Amino acid sequence: MVIGHLTIRSRLSKMIPDGRIPHAMLFVGADGYGTLALALDFARLAVCSNPRTVAAADSGAHAAFTEACGVCRSCVQTSTLQHPDVTILTALPTGKFDSEQDLPDDVLEELSAQLRTIAQDPYEPFGLRNAMQIRISQIRNLKRSLSLSSVQAGKRIVIVHHADEMNTEASNAFLKTLEEPHLDVTIILTTQNPVRILPTISSRCQELFVPPLAEADVTDYLVNHHDCPIEEARVVARFADGDIIRARSFLTEDMNAERTEALNLLRAALKGQKYRVALADAIQLSTEVKDQKRILRLLQFLALWIRDTQLVESSGTVDIVANIDQTEALQKFSASFGTADLALCLTSVERASRDIRRNVSPSLVLLTTLVDIRRILYTTRQTAAV
Repeated sequence: MVIGHLTIRSRLSKMIPDGRIPHAMLFVGADGYGTLALALDFARLAVCSNPRTVAAADSGAHAAFTEACGVCRSCVQTSTLQHPDVTILTALPTGKFDSEQDLPDDVLEELSAQLRTIAQDPYEPFGLRNAMQIRISQIRNLKRSLSLSSVQAGKRIVIVHHADEMNTEASNAFLKTLEEPHLDVTIILTTQNPVRILPTISSRCQELFVPPLAEADVTDYLVNHHDCPIEEARVVARFADGDIIRARSFLTEDMNAERTEALNLLRAALKGQKYRVALADAIQLSTEVKDQKRILRLLQFLALWIRDTQLVESSGTVDIVANIDQTEALQKFSASFGTADLALCLTSVERASRDIRRNVSPSLVLLTTLVDIRRILYTTRQTAAV
């Protein structure tokens, strides 16, 4: 299942009958935009023995694209990601093992369960717990397997999920694999952080930028797949910013309460000179429950507020902001801080999100980030209004 992106699907699908499939592609975009979904869709099509051509409306134009038939032997195998010629490489947890075959039974079962899940819904978050790096041993095993013939004498697809998680040794070994392409093998790298991939690797890949999904596509998905009332779906879609994973996380939690909590943290950080006590108290309340996903959502709401401030400052209007019910507060905040380096604030929030995913202390991350944002904002103005 791929949501939206019909033009991209049309472009990818035409590569196969035209015989123009690159030996390596780099899909750049957030997981919730559909990078993994598009990679899996391409893999299904590449190994399908009886693909079919369909036409779909795309922004008023008609984009013809090819899709997998869904019923041949290969399609049955890829429906559960059991096809022998479709490989997914992802980061492994810390431990003394060199490949997926060496994983403890519980970790192996977790990986199998996740593969089954993304086979059915590629917009589910994919990644093993405590997995930080793709190791050189995985790349060596991949290189050995690619030297063998394909099991079903057809196209072979390798998907390197979050390729930016390759460590230095793995990256260097992977570069050698790209420099020696194999016949009928296509490697697809996905990443949300392209700057963390070696330029020598990205330069050898055909890059595909995966943009945020259209708000209407996110709304339709929430209504049709999660029985979300249309009005609620529209609000959630606005906050999701084209990201299906983010949209679903909002559905399962009290979005308004968490947004208010994020703004309260920002308010505490922007108080007078004696702000530290109030900020520490607010952070303590936010981190009492050990919930990584919740902290990440708070950071998302903080980032949305900063981006909305950028929009208000650059456009002079509140028509396209996510926080559509907070326009007066946004205008006041923009009047005070609109000329500050908001992009640097967003960088600080993005760094905080990465640290949270790496299991750094949430209270330390929030404190460091909010103090940093305070410093950036007050570099330009000395008054605050939230």
